[in-house]
Amino acid sequence: MKETNLEYDILKEIFNIGVGKAADMLSQMVNKKILLNVPNIRVVDPENIYPGFSGYFSRRTKGTLMVSSISFQEEINGEANLIFPADKMRSIINFCIEEDESDTKMDLDFTDIDYDIIKEIGNIILNSIVGEMGNFLNINLKYTLPSVRIFECVDFKDRIRAKEDIHSLLLSISFTIDGVEIEGAVIISLSISSLNDVMEMVRRLEGELYG
Repeated sequence: MKETNLEYDILKEIFNIGVGKAADMLSQMVNKKILLNVPNIRVVDPENIYPGFSGYFSRRTKGTLMVSSISFQEEINGEANLIFPADKMRSIINFCIEEDESDTKMDLDFTDIDYDIIKEIGNIILNSIVGEMGNFLNINLKYTLPSVRIFECVDFKDRIRAKEDIHSLLLSISFTIDGVEIEGAVIISLSISSLNDVMEMVRRLEGELYG
């Protein structure tokens, strides 16, 4: 499957609409101005799934990752993961609860309250992104409740390696709160048939806009 630059641009716009809605909800929740953006997107096929993710994360972090996940099903099936380096997620939590970061910046022992905050953030962002994809396809999706896990980077790469039967959308995501920008990623793992459905709709839209 070979995607064009225009198809990537259309996908990026779809997901930016979703993260824009998520940013509005998060801003209201914490009473702070939050900006979310998807500056880059890649489609990673089964043959390149491991080197694709390995290269992406090795450029950003070699340490501990915090991953919030939801699964979805109906007419398309898959899993979405929101991923930030754990120290960056600590910064996001501190901003949300107005904690002095100088006291907790290096504290990666997350409390139950921290996990609840992360689940809520992940639920809002992932539901908005996947929901916008569902809106684009004109289908309803059923979601699981979010789960949160901490991985060493190498362990998360091994988890990705085990999913060689699927295609994935790899989205860079920029989280800006109080003027501080934090980089993370969203991985949407899809069955090949589900990804084909998504890309077919993108190509139809491309034809309608530029045909």
